[in-house]
Amino acid sequence: MIYNEYGKTGIKVSAIGMGGMRFENQEDPEACASLMKAAYDSGINYFDTAIGYGKSEELFGIAIKEMLKTRSKKPFYIATKTGGGTAEAVRKDLEVSLKRMNLDYIDFYHVWCIMSLDKYRERVKNGVIRELEKMKAEGLVKHICVSTHMAGADIKTLLSDYPFDGLLLGYSIMNFAYRTEGVQAAADAKMGVVAMNPLGGGLIPQNPEQFNFVKTRDDETVVEGALRFLLNDKRLTVSLVGLSNKKQLEEAISAADGFRPISKKDISSIREKLKKSFNELCTNCGYCDSCPEKIPVPRMMDAYNHYLLNKKNPDSMINRFKWHWGIDIENEYFTKCTQCGLCEKKCTQKLPIRERLKTIRKEVEIAREKKKAS
Repeated sequence: MIYNEYGKTGIKVSAIGMGGMRFENQEDPEACASLMKAAYDSGINYFDTAIGYGKSEELFGIAIKEMLKTRSKKPFYIATKTGGGTAEAVRKDLEVSLKRMNLDYIDFYHVWCIMSLDKYRERVKNGVIRELEKMKAEGLVKHICVSTHMAGADIKTLLSDYPFDGLLLGYSIMNFAYRTEGVQAAADAKMGVVAMNPLGGGLIPQNPEQFNFVKTRDDETVVEGALRFLLNDKRLTVSLVGLSNKKQLEEAISAADGFRPISKKDISSIREKLKKSFNELCTNCGYCDSCPEKIPVPRMMDAYNHYLLNKKNPDSMINRFKWHWGIDIENEYFTKCTQCGLCEKKCTQKLPIRERLKTIRKEVEIAREKKKAS
């Protein structure tokens, strides 16, 4: 396993972390705890969960009970999150998380799911950061971090507001261009940087032919190639893999154990092939993010990627809007497009964005009607 220093904390964490969102069956606590323990035994020492991941924290707690027996000799670190919008809500979330996981403190505690700068500022105004600082002074939280799905430029602005210890953001071969400015800002500030969804939320392993271009060696899988692309980025501290079973664990470990630095030539080749191989798929460069109606076009196109890769299943697109971007189907974004074409003029891939926005609107309207009928 490769270990990196987490920002300025002095803590060494595994370059592959375990995400606790994708357990195969949360109703099988023994299997879930066994998977986490196997990850720990394999060298992973960074574990991420959240109060909103179903029973994930409780399942972590079962494994942690065993892992605590060897923690002094073999350290591990727990990251979790609070979506609380007030000081009181944040305190309550922390108390629940500590109880669920049999812990006295959380190593990396995240202000969770920042979707816009306005939403972040609202939480600051409501005392969220002050409460986190109090909890840190009490020894209940070791490091204050932030989790976001915003674009790179907005992340840069966010990080200039408060000296967070770490940043958690969605980052993969599919969308690195959209957020690289934020990653660079975090690296410049010497923060720990954790990439969630490094496999595109499962889309990369589910579509190996589409992502075959990420392989730089004949003996590696697409998953190994996608993870090694991130392992090669020295700005990233941890690539957080949402593990479902031990086979996935073995492949993630193999990606780290078999890692060799990738040449600049090969990285350039991957980036060039990304543009060619994606064809219909948006590479999330972000140039279209200039809509006069304030429609978040890159987010729309990201969700449309999921629609295409899942054989035009509207549920995959709508779930992407809701769970990744925090955009409900009732949002006015879906009906605001005037078909002005500015986004298409700025698109480096010359994608038919206006037609895609029409398709998105149609699928959302169908989903709205189903929701009303149910």
